[in-house]
Amino acid sequence: MSKVKIGILGAGGIARVHTNILKRDERVEIIGIADISEERAASLAQEAGQATAVKTLEELFDLGVDAVYVTTPNTLHVEPVLKCLDNNVHVFSEKPMATSLAEAAQIREAAARSSAIYNLGMNRRYAFVYKKVKEVIDSGELSPFLAHIKMNRGELLNPAWTSHPEITGGYLYETPFHLMDMCRYLFGEVETVYCEGRQNISTSEIDTFAIMLTFTSGTIANFVTYAHAGWSFPFESLEVYGKYSTIATQELEKVMYSPGLNQPSQLSDFFQLSTEDKWGYVEEDRLFIDAILEGTKPPVDAEDGFRSIQLLEAIYESAKTGKHIDFREKV
Repeated sequence: MSKVKIGILGAGGIARVHTNILKRDERVEIIGIADISEERAASLAQEAGQATAVKTLEELFDLGVDAVYVTTPNTLHVEPVLKCLDNNVHVFSEKPMATSLAEAAQIREAAARSSAIYNLGMNRRYAFVYKKVKEVIDSGELSPFLAHIKMNRGELLNPAWTSHPEITGGYLYETPFHLMDMCRYLFGEVETVYCEGRQNISTSEIDTFAIMLTFTSGTIANFVTYAHAGWSFPFESLEVYGKYSTIATQELEKVMYSPGLNQPSQLSDFFQLSTEDKWGYVEEDRLFIDAILEGTKPPVDAEDGFRSIQLLEAIYESAKTGKHIDFREKV
């Protein structure tokens, strides 16, 4: 079996995570690392093994890559993704898909035209704590009537670049985006959105959000996220309530499931596992390579990614205008 030849565009921290995973996959050969910094590209290429350090996406194409991991900053995802799809090169794009709905639509249309696979990196879908929550919901053990989601990870001073919307696309496009996507993944498509937003500390953007969501499944959820919480633990948590039952996460470490009255709670603790495993990176990379080699469905395709951008943009619209957004009117 011939190996999938991988190129990585952007040699930052998340690129290193994927490199460490992919170089252990016997089906994969990392042949190129591209970054505008020659030093960063060379360093990661050395870690990858026999990879060549280059500067541009076009040079990765010249090396003969079958697939490219786009691990550039948020606002720099669209152009390389479109070039990959137009050249029928498979692409794994780190989140977010884009930082505007119009650009996300461009990618969705390009993916539909291309013979290549598009996949969006939403690792938390494969994180052990959230897999447990989804398993309990999908089995019918717990019907989610109400949910509470909290995300205070991402103080805008640390790392410093997260305070620049021209890099991130906006605070919600950073870590909070993962749990917005998780809401769709667990509870189905959104019906209505209402958000109260405030600009309390940041001089450049809204930094405080209280979001109410309803879903076509009947679930209602409230989601609070604040940009200046100072990395207080737990950074993120999810609580889901059913009939006399609750399932709750604490960070990406633990899940507590209380199945009913007069029944003992069940605790799952994933603390001892590697971050790559428990945060879902290993599984999402494996499933992407499976899709290339076996023709299976990629973990998060372009249509799925577009719908999460649509939700995020609706939250911003509601925060800025005070309007309730009804997705039934968008169909």
